[in-house]
Amino acid sequence: MKQFVCFFLILALGSSTFKKTENDNLGTNDISKTISQSFKVGNSDLLSTCFNKEIELIIDGDKIEFQKLPSNSAKSILNSFFKKNPPLSFNYVYQGNSSTTLKYCIGNYKSKTSDFFVYMLIKKNNNDKFLISTIQLKKG
Repeated sequence: MKQFVCFFLILALGSSTFKKTENDNLGTNDISKTISQSFKVGNSDLLSTCFNKEIELIIDGDKIEFQKLPSNSAKSILNSFFKKNPPLSFNYVYQGNSSTTLKYCIGNYKSKTSDFFVYMLIKKNNNDKFLISTIQLKKG
């Protein structure tokens, strides 16, 4: 878990371009909006439209840690997460990129029961489409 957080810090510090806005030149504005909307309403179906075929999913507190999880399994796990932690709000704290093919986002997810930091890696696939490859939810 500590290694994963360190990975995000290294990306942030080593990034060649820093941005603190949802608009960027990587064409990820649409996926950013979809991700934000899905967390705001707790919709794992909508969020899963942004998943790569396999994703890394880590949920702190529930002791869930998968490195290569099929997207349909991740959708089911996140559906349970949203039921257990109904949303109150979601907002991005930071968005950046370390290359034209890799983007990272940090957000705050507030639920009725707990608050979570949301860390995501979004990678461009072979079809030039940005998809989520990693989601980590860390209890705040």
